[in-house]
Amino acid sequence: MNLPDRVPQVDSDPALGASVPGSLGRRAFIAGTTGAVVGAAVLSSAVSAVESGASFFESLTPTRLCDTRERRGYTSVGSNTIRVKIAGNGIVPGDAVAAVLTVTAVNRTGGGNWVSAFPAGEAWPGTSSLNCAYYDERVANLVTVKLGAGGAVDIKSKHPSEVIVDVAGVYRPTSSAVSAGRFVAVDPVRRVLDTRTTPGKPGPGAVVRVNLNGTVPSDAVAVVANLTGVAATNQGYLSAYPLGGSIPKTSNLNIAAGQTRAVGIMTKLGFSGGVRGFNIYVKSGAHLVVDVAGYITGANTSASDKGLFVPIRPVRMLDTRIAKRRLWPGWTRSFALPSPLNSKAKAIATNLTVTQTRDRGYFTMFAAQTVRRVVSTLNATGPGQTIANHAITAVSSKGASIYSLSGAHVVCDVTGWFTGSPAAATTGAPVDPPPPPGPLPWRLQVPKMGLANGVYEGASKAIVDGGNTWYWTGTGLVGQGAHTAVFGHRTEHGGPYRYQHYLAVGDLLHVFTFDNRRYTYKMTAEYITSKYSSQILAATRQVGGETFSLVACSRTNRLPTDLDYRIVSTFKLVEWVDLG
Repeated sequence: MNLPDRVPQVDSDPALGASVPGSLGRRAFIAGTTGAVVGAAVLSSAVSAVESGASFFESLTPTRLCDTRERRGYTSVGSNTIRVKIAGNGIVPGDAVAAVLTVTAVNRTGGGNWVSAFPAGEAWPGTSSLNCAYYDERVANLVTVKLGAGGAVDIKSKHPSEVIVDVAGVYRPTSSAVSAGRFVAVDPVRRVLDTRTTPGKPGPGAVVRVNLNGTVPSDAVAVVANLTGVAATNQGYLSAYPLGGSIPKTSNLNIAAGQTRAVGIMTKLGFSGGVRGFNIYVKSGAHLVVDVAGYITGANTSASDKGLFVPIRPVRMLDTRIAKRRLWPGWTRSFALPSPLNSKAKAIATNLTVTQTRDRGYFTMFAAQTVRRVVSTLNATGPGQTIANHAITAVSSKGASIYSLSGAHVVCDVTGWFTGSPAAATTGAPVDPPPPPGPLPWRLQVPKMGLANGVYEGASKAIVDGGNTWYWTGTGLVGQGAHTAVFGHRTEHGGPYRYQHYLAVGDLLHVFTFDNRRYTYKMTAEYITSKYSSQILAATRQVGGETFSLVACSRTNRLPTDLDYRIVSTFKLVEWVDLG
């Protein structure tokens, strides 16, 4: 069977609206169930020794459970949907209530695709786990997923794809405090390996040791980290496994030649030569960066009910596409957790997806209104990408935040939460810088003139003789807080500025940028000048603030037209809107 593969792409899927948490969704989110009545009972209960639905983590030797290329390990349960048994399958304990899986998709469609893992037997929740962009792209992502009917998960894709499922660990239920299997965050997140600085780029077939001495306790059984492959030499994959173990027949990250890609990992730890840590097998060569976010406690740790995991049906907590409010470079977007979870959760398990990336850059997820560290949760290598990554992130009383270096839309699906107290908010709400100036070309609309025209930079004569508007070189760009000037013909070559003399104070002008912003200006002044550039530009700067001036040839009475004079109509910025 060819299975679909990529996260509900964070494209405009009809199910997106249903996935946005409302009152029922948030109650279900808190309780880890889908019933409001059950959720209310859980929230009011104070009898249990630990949170209802809590579980502890148990690391497993990485094992492949499903591979649709070999037609094994699954059953078909619908169009582009398979079911994979987890609990009781091979080495997996039969009482597992959630699993940590590496899901890999091989795209079998020519366009964008997504893959979503969710509890078996339940309706698809409108969330996603990973995305593919082109035919035969191989994408892997870590997935934390609650188990459903028969201890299984359903995996659905938008279009045909092959799917491989490897298990890294499971969560098992507990009704009392435990020693081993609890998540403890490392604060701040620590970069423990970066081969770009030392010891050099690992070649094909290399095995790189990650030393966690001093980063995690000596009895830690697993590490929670972000693994990034940088500038891959050839198409290949990375596999993380315990020190002292053998290279597994599983993978954590698939990467194409030249790519930089990140993936969350929860890897069992080993001990060798006095070092507690894990190995990374590099199939085809790549630089490696490892940022540690936390660890799983061992048996020598004191018993506690903090750091236990409560799995839930996946729920979408943030989608900037809905309000068409993407992140611009240097922006931060936050979401609060519903009450009383905002006082009961110390961390959340999430799938973070970015789409419509503006450029190369990284994204960092962290506890809202706390100090942001310079580490990456997810990396984009260029514009127009859709990429997902698993993250376990600490939260504060204000929730969680995502920072973007270069800008994109952001979608965050939550799959569970860890018990404990949230961090205190130690900083104010972040102040976003202004977005960068709007890149050319632009689309210009002036309703009073009946003008709808393209604005281009370059050779002025060729542009205006083509019936278009010339961007006056050296003046400001929209969104730059400066004075912008453009020029067009009034009678020749279609005469797009023929009716400029109809304009009056208060008339509107709209500029649509190449990256889908709309700037609206209101006319405030008009001038008649000579044909000389110095006088024309001086007129465009008479009004303070951010302005946009239309310039065209004119008679002194404002009518068309005389080559010795120019009419300058100046508009002042009223607002700008992100059109998504």
